[in-house]
This record gives sequence, C-alpha cells and structure tokens, in this order.
Amino acid sequence: MDNRLKEIFKIMSFYDEYRWEYSHNYNLINFFRADLTADTKILTHWLCYITDRQMPFQRIWDIGGYVFSELIYELKNQKSLNLLSPEHENSFVKESEDGKFTFISKSTANNNSIIANYEGIFENGKVKFKSRFFPSDYMAILYTFVFLQDYDFSFSKFIKEAYCRHKEEHDFVKKILFSLSLLSYDGIGQPNSNNLNYFADNIQKANDRKNRIKGILSNDSKFNKEYNKFLKSRVFKQKRAWCSLRDFLKSPEFMQYFEDALREEGLGDDDFRRLFSYDALTQLELPGDVWNNNSKFGKCILKNTDYGQSAMGLNKILRDFYNNNQHIVGYPEQFDITFDFVPRMCDLDNCDLCPIYRIDNKDNNFNKICLKNEKMYCPVALVSCNYKNNCRGIDKCKIV
Repeated sequence: MDNRLKEIFKIMSFYDEYRWEYSHNYNLINFFRADLTADTKILTHWLCYITDRQMPFQRIWDIGGYVFSELIYELKNQKSLNLLSPEHENSFVKESEDGKFTFISKSTANNNSIIANYEGIFENGKVKFKSRFFPSDYMAILYTFVFLQDYDFSFSKFIKEAYCRHKEEHDFVKKILFSLSLLSYDGIGQPNSNNLNYFADNIQKANDRKNRIKGILSNDSKFNKEYNKFLKSRVFKQKRAWCSLRDFLKSPEFMQYFEDALREEGLGDDDFRRLFSYDALTQLELPGDVWNNNSKFGKCILKNTDYGQSAMGLNKILRDFYNNNQHIVGYPEQFDITFDFVPRMCDLDNCDLCPIYRIDNKDNNFNKICLKNEKMYCPVALVSCNYKNNCRGIDKCKIV
C-alpha cells in the first residue's frame, strides 16, 4: 500500500500549495504600526508563537501581535530590559489586583480597527494581552531578550549566525531549528506567577542560562552531542518553533520579512536560494497538533499500511515514510493543512467529496465539486479547506 500513501502525500501537497499561494488564506499579524523593521516583524512573529497554546490563534495575532511589536520596538530603542520588569513604571508587564500578570501596551489603540473588535482588553485605552500559560511564556520571552541583548536585540543576527555555522550541512534547517529552540524554549520549566515578583533573580537565571547555551552553540562537539539528543527525543515536540520557522520559509508575507532582515545582516542571493529551496522545505517537521493527530484522519490515511497499528505520532510516521521514499511528491510538513482540512472534511463526514477517499472509491462525489474551470475558484480547495484560489486546469492539477 506504499502507492496509496504516496498518493496521499501528493494530495496534501496540492492543498498546501493552495494554502500559501495567496495571503487571504492565512492570518496576518496586527502590528502596532506599519513602519517597523523586518527584524522587528519576524521577532514579533516568533513571540506570538511562544504564546500559541490553547488559545484562538486569531486573538494571538491580533492582540498579542500588537503588544509584542510595540515591546520589541521600544526594546530596540531603549536597550533596557526594565521594560519586562513588573516593578518598573514603564514596563510592558503589569500585575493585577489578584496577583496575576498580563502584558500591556504603552500606546493606545484608538485607531486600530482590528483591536476595536475585541472587548475586555483595554485599560485606559492601552491594550492588555494575557496568554493561557503566562508565567512560562513570560519567562521564555524574558530569556529570549536576555540572550538577544548580546546581539543588539536583533533576532536576524542570531539566525544568521546559526545559518552560517551550518549552511553546508545536509540538515542545516534542523540545526537552525535546534538553535532557535535553545534560544527560547530550553530550560523554561514550570514557573508560577509568584516567580515573576523576583525580577533580579530572573535576570540572573537568564544570564546563567545564556552562558550555558552559548557554550553549546559555540562548540561544535557540544552542539552535535546535544543536537543528536534533540533528534532522538524532542525534535517532534517543537510545534511552536517549527510553525514559526515554517512561516519564515513558506509564508509569502514572512518570507519577505525574513529575507529583508537577513539581507540587512549580509546574506546574499545564494543564501536565499538555499534557504528557500525545496530541499530546505523537506527538512521541516510536521508541527503536530490535535488536527494532525485526529484519529479519524489518521486511520483513513494509514489503513492497510505497515503503520496502521503504530503507536507513533503522525509526524514521526510521515518522516519515516518520507525518508524511505525520497522520490515522492510532497513532504511531511505539508500535512499541516489538516488544521483546515479535518474540521471541514473529517469532522463533517464529507468522505464522499474527499480526494483521499476517492483513491479507493472511484465512484464518490469528488467530480461533483471538481469543475475544472480556470476562471473560478477551485471548489475542491474551497470546500475542503476554505482556500480561495483559482482552478489551475487539468494539465497543471496534481489530483485530477
């Protein structure tokens, strides 16, 4: 049944190309002002993903994006970590009467039409944003800025360093991801709100952590030792890091910011051919979430395969299959379209319209929604994922 799973890879590739072709198929960040640097924009994106756990993603991009972009803007200007101290009057972190904390903007958002759609997020016109796991997210963000202080608070300087160190290696994208994981996610633990009351202690811990991680990043032997541990135990557990790096390499919006920021640091055309190459994309891992691991979807695509009874997560299964079938169309990360596909197809029992179901059931109703009209939206992509792109025609379509 290898041919069936190969065909499913091709179907996922079809949807993924439609997903990224136009900006209206994904969500843009609500920056607090339009004239931010490219580095500020990609770092805002990175911080938004740090907080992306068990919350509506639109709320994170709209509200978190607003507050974080202003925080980064001010940090770059003031060069002061006091902007993250709950004790400081100009801090972006505020303690409430109940002892809980929240991020809060310095500017008012009176003219921001996106923010205006939300209720309960304003305090004297300023915007409050509280993530679901605030203490650990705060620590991850604080630790990130303490580390980036040595890079003049430039995210792209850090990325350039990681890229240049590993660009000639076959797995350079994974090694960049590992470096980014060390930057923001390593050693965060499970802090509580009370821990935020000790800013000086938190800064000391952050500096100790920075020195430990710098010892890994600057020593090839230590780096490779820790990297190999990472591959064995944690590479498939980095959903937020993989999502952000994926956007830098695939999103039409963030690819441009990513390129602009790194060109400012001296990277050139050859570097971007490598970074945006198909080979680079194949190194991306499927982030892994409730949609990727939906049992109905998983059983459907893995039935009658050697993986049918496997206890492995879908991201591990897809990587294993891809590594053993290098000449297939598509790659594992493209299965992330399940975020849009599963709620509209699997959860609504739309199997009779599904191109995957059609592999084994040629008489299903797929052809009733595949109109083959290049002047119209592709109904298959629209019905399955709400992707609004024109039909490409029979000659160019992967699944007709």
